[in-house]
Amino acid sequence: MRAPLPGAPPATEAADVLIVGAGPAGSATALALRAAGVPRVVLVDRAAHGSPERAALRVGESATPNVGALLARLGLPDDLGRLGHRPYHGNLSLWSGDGEGADDFLRRGSGHGWHLDRARFDRWLREAAAERGARLLAPATLAGIERRPEGGWTVGLRDAGGRRSVTARVVVDAGGRRAPLATALGARRRRLDRLIALAVEAAPAAGPAGGGFHGRSFVEAVEIGWWYAAVLPGGRAIVTLMTDDDIARAAGLAGADTFRSAWAATTRLRDLVPPEDGPGAGTAPAVFSAASQHVDRAVGAGWIAVGDALIGFDPLTSSGIAGALDDALAATDTILRWFSGDGAAARDAAIVYARRAEDTLRRYLAERTRHYAAGGRWPDAPFWSRRAAR
Repeated sequence: MRAPLPGAPPATEAADVLIVGAGPAGSATALALRAAGVPRVVLVDRAAHGSPERAALRVGESATPNVGALLARLGLPDDLGRLGHRPYHGNLSLWSGDGEGADDFLRRGSGHGWHLDRARFDRWLREAAAERGARLLAPATLAGIERRPEGGWTVGLRDAGGRRSVTARVVVDAGGRRAPLATALGARRRRLDRLIALAVEAAPAAGPAGGGFHGRSFVEAVEIGWWYAAVLPGGRAIVTLMTDDDIARAAGLAGADTFRSAWAATTRLRDLVPPEDGPGAGTAPAVFSAASQHVDRAVGAGWIAVGDALIGFDPLTSSGIAGALDDALAATDTILRWFSGDGAAARDAAIVYARRAEDTLRRYLAERTRHYAAGGRWPDAPFWSRRAAR
């Protein structure tokens, strides 16, 4: 299976592993491969450092307590407070209709997680990978891929200089929900819903109204979906409405006034983060895809998918960052088996990785169903009926 390289120039560079995507999954895979002694790792990032795309509002800032142990396995510090991130102690919610609930991580004996400055966190991982020997190509995007007769791949890239190509023994799709590499090689994306996130930054309430909110995430269910808020390392709060794209379009929620009207109609969120406060009150929300999805093939001959390219989780589970780091470690184990020269071990490793992905997806879907069933106060509303157990 291949995506052709029309007019591709001669290869200018060779790699053992080429990784498309330099978010947490891609950077962590590069770190793990370099720690294992793989000499030539190329990391492809579609955005330039310091670009407006890097500086824009980012979502996915909640890192669960297990992230620290995963970072330690990658040889990185697990105390993210020293890097300017905030401890995340648990969740507050207005979800089931039984009043406000609290879930503290300390009661589970799991320590605390982190509320991240996502742009800073992603940059830290990317720079750590480069410092440890990964070759970073940025800005660059996938232009095509084809299998080489002697084995491995020729990958076409577009960058600021035009086109280049890189040969690689193995390629890794860490390209996010678009899964650009896996789909170019014949895998299909299976989207399970049309969830989107509409997000803004605002000032949390001062004094007692917002005091208990710091260090926790807050979730409030509403008829059209659910709201999420957390205080970021800089002291601002991120406020996000999760709903389906058709619901958002029909209600005009991408408009600043309509978005803030819906925010003002919440029961508790409006007290924790008042919608009228802060600069930029007339700014429309940024919109991101948050759909649950997966590719129908996690791994193939000489390629493997990680992070959101493998499975895109509903943000309600806060599984994205931990899942990305865990995928990176598992993918690295698989790739090392491929490089071992033992054909049977290589085949077994691919089977194990595929089964791991299937098990992860099955557990996630069961958890997703349980979460939404607990909040179903509007069983006939489109958002909630679409997520009801069948």
